[in-house]
Amino acid sequence: MPDVRRALVAVALPALLVGACASDGDDTGDPTPEPEQTADAAACEQPDDCPLRVVAGGADVLIGTAVQSDLLESEPAYAEMVAAEFNSVTPENALKWDAVHPEPDTWTFEDADAIVDFAAEHDVAVKGHNLVWAQELVDSTPDWVEEIDAPDELRSALEEHITTVMEHFDTVDRWDVVNEPLQTTGTELYDNHFHRVLGPGYVAEAFEMARSADPDAALYLNENIVEYSPGKRDAFVELVTDLVDDGVPIDGVGLQLHLVNGAPEAGVVSDLVETFTDLDLEVAITELDVPLRESDDLSSQAAVFDQVVEECVGAGCRDVTLWGFTDKHTWIDSFLGPGLEPLILDDDYAPKPAYDALWQVFAAQS
Repeated sequence: MPDVRRALVAVALPALLVGACASDGDDTGDPTPEPEQTADAAACEQPDDCPLRVVAGGADVLIGTAVQSDLLESEPAYAEMVAAEFNSVTPENALKWDAVHPEPDTWTFEDADAIVDFAAEHDVAVKGHNLVWAQELVDSTPDWVEEIDAPDELRSALEEHITTVMEHFDTVDRWDVVNEPLQTTGTELYDNHFHRVLGPGYVAEAFEMARSADPDAALYLNENIVEYSPGKRDAFVELVTDLVDDGVPIDGVGLQLHLVNGAPEAGVVSDLVETFTDLDLEVAITELDVPLRESDDLSSQAAVFDQVVEECVGAGCRDVTLWGFTDKHTWIDSFLGPGLEPLILDDDYAPKPAYDALWQVFAAQS
């Protein structure tokens, strides 16, 4: 960790922490918690002056990262950087169905509890990810759920899962209720187990169950690849619009933005944000990373981070989460292979040009 970052963590962190506080809720769900603005943000002129969470707080933006509970405990530099740089965290895997509810009568909350406790200790908000995710190649639905063929029994299992998880983590104020409901590269609802047994209404049912479990939480629908595929983008907008028109308690949408193909066409992100905010929904970047391609270098990678975050924040989103923050620990290594360096800090926790790009986006909005 660079000396200036060590100094921030060890000496200045208590004075720099920016709280993320939720407003009083009603039966339609709280909005995304707003970071407190402080005089520190106004004094930030360059990245060495203050961490991301302070300059983002000055712009009324939650800057988050996915985290792994074992690394918070085993790697001090990892934990220190999370606390220093971010005002929001998302459990990377610890809240998925197979992690917390692997068998019908087995609940394993320890890893997620550790993340939520860490967040509370360091004045960091938590987003829950996720309650329902069932895809062919990668999902989090245990085999025992996939074996339930009776609609009433599956509906009961779904409601029990959503209710138990949300009530246990009642301080978590935002949830990805349904993750990736559409076909990965198509335009229809993915024909997963919930779709086959419960029908297309399972998405709305999951949101209704989540609202009953926590009337004050903000409820999100999270999707991928819409930035690259016009057809899927239109299908996502149609799905969300139908949910809103039907009175389903949805509060926001998440754009994952795993940018494996580089920058999306200019204006796509801002147009999407405006489309959804016109529906009175919040919009968040939920899983941002930018793997390097053969034609890329760190400067071009930084330009991609700059483009999508500037478009999103400029159009009104106030919640940006990276899917990890250091190239030392990234899911991309197992998914696409090592060496693609998709995040804003290198293997040694040193800031890359992408870090500076994000910092400047938030500074320009402060």
